[in-house]
Amino acid sequence: MGYPPPMPGQYPPGYNNQYPPGYNYNYAGYNYPAQAPPAAYYHNNGAGAYPTQQEMNAAAGFARGFLIGMMLLFFCIFASTIVLWVVLRPQVPEFHVESLAVANFDAKQSSFAAAWDANLTAKNPNTKIRLYFNQIETFMFYDDQPLASSYANPFSLETGAAAGMTTRLATNSSVDEEVENEAVEKMAEDYNGPGAVEFSLRMAVWTTFKSDSWWTRRSTVRVFCEELKVAFVGKTGKGSLAPDTNRDCLVFV
Repeated sequence: MGYPPPMPGQYPPGYNNQYPPGYNYNYAGYNYPAQAPPAAYYHNNGAGAYPTQQEMNAAAGFARGFLIGMMLLFFCIFASTIVLWVVLRPQVPEFHVESLAVANFDAKQSSFAAAWDANLTAKNPNTKIRLYFNQIETFMFYDDQPLASSYANPFSLETGAAAGMTTRLATNSSVDEEVENEAVEKMAEDYNGPGAVEFSLRMAVWTTFKSDSWWTRRSTVRVFCEELKVAFVGKTGKGSLAPDTNRDCLVFV
């Protein structure tokens, strides 16, 4: 008080207008540091900090390496599968119906009864793979209508070997569904008319393909022995395969 304000650019002799080092001056309630904080302040200032360029490059390199590794793994698996397939050349087994006998055949409007005895030959066409039939489930059909089901005994086949198998199916049930009633009526017409009825023997075979090396594959083999024409002797309810019947079965994996 009592002194006039200095003119711009004029200060009393000996006056130092420079802030001392580290001096923080206050303006309108804000503190301003005398110098900028170090660069590490912006990268390590708590949660939500941005990653450094080095960290981003490292993450991108890891992602690229992981992707390349997975691609190489899939390629190796695919290549090894192709090589094994070419070397081993696995083939599905072959099935052939030797005989099919039907007994106690009786198709009525209210009930249906029959018994089937089938003999088949199974062959392993592979030269480097053994076959193990672990479980065999058999079904008898008429015009896609299931009639009976059963199980056959498991067995195995060495390379190039063949063996016989048998299965017996039987049913004695009442007809209580429209589809079953229609199928029974058609069988009765075939039986009483031409004296021959066509059945279908189908099988689900849980199979293991195994080579002498470490290669092993498990699969369900489906066998379709279609249009098995059974000729009956009079009205005795007994019949057997007609001579002109195709006895080879279709096999799918």
